[in-house]
Amino acid sequence: MARELHDELGPTLTGQAEALTNVVRHAQASQVDLELHNENRETVLTIRDDGRGMASGSLPSSNGIRGMRERAMLIGAQLTIESRPGQGTEVRLSLHDAPEDSNPDR
Repeated sequence: MARELHDELGPTLTGQAEALTNVVRHAQASQVDLELHNENRETVLTIRDDGRGMASGSLPSSNGIRGMRERAMLIGAQLTIESRPGQGTEVRLSLHDAPEDSNPDR
């Protein structure tokens, strides 16, 4: 691998455990998919479930979702959440990689 994941990404990924907590507590899902990949200088974590979903109006008012957005913003990542009632939820965290020579310790 040309470059390890961002140093800042670890705590943010840990913070995204909120998405998994939400699946357990609220989604009534039978399946959850996690995908972490790096492509085209972007690291992407996707968490997708087949649960009951949620109405789009409930997204900004949730404290857990607000916290996930704040953690993503702190490292310059983008968090997107797509959900529809009865069709599950997808949480996607994406972070553009820094240039390889930006960290002289590597």
